[in-house]
Amino acid sequence: MQSFHLILLLCAALAHVAAHTAIKRARDRWAFLWWMMLTSNIFFFPLLLQVGQIPFIGWAILFASVFVEILYYSSVVRAYQAGDLSLAYPLSRGSSPLFLSLWGILLLGEKVTLHGLAGIAMIAAGLYTVNLPRLGEWAAPFRALKDAAPRWALFGGLCISVYTAIDKVGVRYVPPILYVYLTFLLAWIVITADLWRTDGWETVKAEWVTGKWAFVLAGLVTVGAYSVVLWVIRNGTPATYAGAVREVSVVIAALAGTVGLHEGKIAPRVIGAALVVTGVALIALRG
Repeated sequence: MQSFHLILLLCAALAHVAAHTAIKRARDRWAFLWWMMLTSNIFFFPLLLQVGQIPFIGWAILFASVFVEILYYSSVVRAYQAGDLSLAYPLSRGSSPLFLSLWGILLLGEKVTLHGLAGIAMIAAGLYTVNLPRLGEWAAPFRALKDAAPRWALFGGLCISVYTAIDKVGVRYVPPILYVYLTFLLAWIVITADLWRTDGWETVKAEWVTGKWAFVLAGLVTVGAYSVVLWVIRNGTPATYAGAVREVSVVIAALAGTVGLHEGKIAPRVIGAALVVTGVALIALRG
C-alpha cells in the first residue's frame, strides 16, 4: 500500500471516531443524524451541478448503497442506545474487514496475500478481546451475544462491508465526493420521511439547541472522511485493505469510550484494540 494512501486512511479513521463520539453523546441520536446529514447536504450543495453526468447504472448503484447505509445507521443508533461506545464501535468497525475480505475475494476478484490474511486474523482476535468484560473471561463474548448492543454492532459491521463493496463499483461511474454526497442526501430524505411518520419533530428541534456545533462538524468530517476512503480505493488500493486499515479507529474509540466517557474495563478494550491495529499495520505494510 502506498504511504500517502495509508496516511489518508489514518486521517479518515480519526475523523470518523470524532463523528461517532458526537453521535454517542447526543441526546437523541436519530435527530442528531438528521441534523448532521442536513449540514453536509447544505455545505456540499454545489456538487449537485454534476449530477447530469451520472449514468443510469451509477444511480442504480447509489440507491443500493443508500439502502444498506440506512440499515447501518439504524444499527448504529440501536447499538449506542443499548451499549457502550468502546464496545459497540470496535465491534461494528472492526468486524467489517472480516466480512469485506470475503466479498473482496469472492465478488470483487481481489487478491489477498498471506500477510493480509494474518492481519485479518489478528483483527478477529482483537475483536474477541474487546468484548471481554475482563481479562480471563474467555467465554464471555459468546454469552454477550444475547444482549442487543453486540448483535446490532455486528449487523452494523456487516452493513459496512456490503456498502463498501457496492461503493467500490459505484465510484467507477461517479466521482467519490459526489458519490458520498448523494448517498448522504438520499439517506437524509429517507430519515426525514421516517421522522415525519413517527412525529419526531419536537426531538429534532430540541437537538438543534443542544448539539448544534457537534452535528455541524460531524456532518462535514463524515463526508470528507469517506470521500477519502473511496478516492484511495478508486486509485488502486484494494477495498479489502482500505477497509481494514481505516479500522485503526477502533483504538481511538476504545480510548475515547473507556477514558473519555468512563465506559467499562480499560484493559481488555485497549488490548483488543491494539491487536486490531497490529493486524491493520500488517496489512498496510506487507499486504
